Amino acid sequence: MAKHIATGVPTQVAHPWQATARTGVAYLLAAIGFLAAALPILQEVMGEYLPPSWGAWITAAVAFLVALATLITRLMALAKAQDFLAKIGLGTGVEKEPLPADIVIDTDGTIE
Repeated sequence: MAKHIATGVPTQVAHPWQATARTGVAYLLAAIGFLAAALPILQEVMGEYLPPSWGAWITAAVAFLVALATLITRLMALAKAQDFLAKIGLGTGVEKEPLPADIVIDTDGTIE
């Protein structure tokens, strides 16, 4: 049975670690694609001007950016952050979405 969440709760707030993991995986895949494409080109074009450890440094920089994006996603999944984002017009808007006709809300706010 699926976990029931109250209506109007963004999935990022209801499942913050899943949102964080999805973002981390998405950025990691993008980083791997970037490194696979950029490292050979940079080696060919700039290889004689770069120190031997440049590949490790750029890989570490990209890994840092992946970790930073994942951390920011986790922070943005906090309820207070969602409230702030809604105030400045960047909220999810889930509280304004109509419910499908076949969903029933219990008196305690959970969805059946």
